[in-house]
Amino acid sequence: MASEKVLKYLNDTNRPYSCADITVNLRGAFTKTAVQKALDSLSESGKIRCKLYGKQKVYVAIQTEVEDCSNDVEDYDTQIKTFTDDITSKGNALKTAESSLKALTSAPTTDAAKTRIDETKSKINALETKLNTLRNSTEVVSADEKKIILDGHDKFYKEYRKRKRICLDMLEAVLEGYPKSKKNFLEEFCIETDEMVNFKVNAN
Repeated sequence: MASEKVLKYLNDTNRPYSCADITVNLRGAFTKTAVQKALDSLSESGKIRCKLYGKQKVYVAIQTEVEDCSNDVEDYDTQIKTFTDDITSKGNALKTAESSLKALTSAPTTDAAKTRIDETKSKINALETKLNTLRNSTEVVSADEKKIILDGHDKFYKEYRKRKRICLDMLEAVLEGYPKSKKNFLEEFCIETDEMVNFKVNAN
């Protein structure tokens, strides 16, 4: 009785179970001892198969009906390659979509772009107005005013050259008795020459 029920249960479920699992799944119809005896009997008679996993025995039904699947064998290598190519294609499409999304999110909105355009137009108009004013201006420097400006520049330039020469002569005189180099002297007394600060005065 127990053997029939246990065998039917294993064939119907077609899954491996331990004795404890079968006892519980048969909802207490038989004791664990009775189920174990049935399993041992069925295993010895070759109706089920017993496998040992560690210290636990697991029982599974033996499938006697084997379907002929030789005509249904698929080329799994080709199928895997198809799936791989599909994944690669979709991955590339995803990267393209992400790049497009990034470009769109970093671009200014329509309102922001209109604001920038309006600001740029305002600046252009202001510059054009200023340029037209300068082109149409009748205010020019007279020859006398130009001469005064150039004479003043020439006077101050000559004075600058004179004073620079005096300073350089004084520096050379001091360096004659200075034990170190000119560079050390300038650094020690925090002196900067025109060349050091890139100061230039253009003559007329």
